Amino acid sequence: MSTFLFILLGLLVYIVALVILARATRRLRYYRIDEAGFLGMAALDIVAGILLFSAVATPLVLLTGSTVETIEGRALSILLLLGIVLVAGGTAWRSLGWSPSAQTLSRLLAGLYCLLLIVAALVCMVLIFLPGR
Repeated sequence: MSTFLFILLGLLVYIVALVILARATRRLRYYRIDEAGFLGMAALDIVAGILLFSAVATPLVLLTGSTVETIEGRALSILLLLGIVLVAGGTAWRSLGWSPSAQTLSRLLAGLYCLLLIVAALVCMVLIFLPGR
């Protein structure tokens, strides 16, 4: 397959993972931590995070030829990481806010997970532009 199709597939995976992250985290807040539903939604959140960062790595790996392609790959990766920061930030904001029907520990764990995703995305943004990377 060509490079374009791999990047297009990566963007499709990225969009699906963002939707999964937003929906699963929203549902995660309403389960108690000892329920099986909490475990399922938490596992779905973790898989979505893995898929998000694999979609970010795709243009970095595939576009390593000339200088122009490297800059395009880095710019696309930065935009994808910025999308992760925005979606995870909104999800963390909703999760950390008080809700009468949400479980306290579940919403705090969901908010903490989203904040950790934001930190990981910001670290990746810095690492992309360090020399020798």
